[in-house]
Amino acid sequence: MKKLSLIFMDHPMRYLTVAACLLLAQVSFAQDSIKRYNAQFTKLAMDSSIPVLDIGRSGDPGNQNVPLWAPTGGAYNIDFHGWRDVAPGLIGARIRAERINIYQANAALVQGMDLTFHTTGSVSGPVERMRITSGGNVSVGVQKPAARFHVAAPYGIVLAKYTQVDNTGGDGEMVIYNAAGADTDYIPTLRGRAWSRGRGYGLYMLGESEDIVPLADQSNVGAVTITGLSKNTQQRKLLNNNIFTVNNNTDNLFVIKANGSIGIGAPDTKGYKLAVNGAGVFTRVVVKAYNNWPDYVFATNYSLPSIAALEQFVTAHQHLPEIPSAKEIVEKGQDLGEMNRLLLKKVEELTLYIIQLNKRIDEQQEQLKSLQK
Repeated sequence: MKKLSLIFMDHPMRYLTVAACLLLAQVSFAQDSIKRYNAQFTKLAMDSSIPVLDIGRSGDPGNQNVPLWAPTGGAYNIDFHGWRDVAPGLIGARIRAERINIYQANAALVQGMDLTFHTTGSVSGPVERMRITSGGNVSVGVQKPAARFHVAAPYGIVLAKYTQVDNTGGDGEMVIYNAAGADTDYIPTLRGRAWSRGRGYGLYMLGESEDIVPLADQSNVGAVTITGLSKNTQQRKLLNNNIFTVNNNTDNLFVIKANGSIGIGAPDTKGYKLAVNGAGVFTRVVVKAYNNWPDYVFATNYSLPSIAALEQFVTAHQHLPEIPSAKEIVEKGQDLGEMNRLLLKKVEELTLYIIQLNKRIDEQQEQLKSLQK
């Protein structure tokens, strides 16, 4: 050091010149190294058969005694540390390649590899948030996806939300969530909140199909098909529950029962195929004709009750024979087809009474003419 100091003191410019040359040589060497590395990287990147970045060790031990779908212990992490770690060495995020036994135990080197993504929300360290399995399934919040895309979340967390980017008013979204009021229940719910000023859209459902007559063995399908099934795999058809309901908040407006009955404003159809609570307007109503339509009244062998017998019945019961009483109508309602049949029968009987009466009048007129001669 003493000799070097003397040299520097005696020849300072010579020393600075030598130091500058050494520094330029190092920079030139580094630049050449970077150029050679970049050239090699570019060459490797153009050849897909040669890995540019290789993580892991070839020939790692197999999955001895590892259960099916369990991690084999071989995994490779790419860790990202935070700038201001709450805990020393805390990992902020992680990408993990995890070997999974996708075949059977004790079968070495026949494994799949899942790719997982982790983030850190507390001092406990990274937590898995998403996984891509060796079979191509993607999951969020669950380690073993049961479908091509599987999302799981605790109670109270929205499963999925689709919004319009330029909407700031809280509208224009479709949400999938659990509508149950307790974490012990799960009611899958799809909610649409439209963003269409001045128009009454909410959730719009569209089904496009071929415009054909359904095949005889596919009469239960349509452009939009809603099917209700029992959770009992041995009995897929519902027997008691409603198939479909339409509500205005809590007010039931329309219901289709398991037996095919339809209720409009009447959740209990009382066993009828159609129950309507309120007035109805029809342009035309056709009731299928009964086999015993009362034209038989005009048959020659029909026994028409006498006027005296009719009077006696009306006096005793206050309604026509065979016609339901007012009390029965209030309690049971009336069958329009049956009532029309009965009314027609009474009209036809009344017609026979009029014919009989007219004959008697004609006979009396003849007798009167005879007496006047």
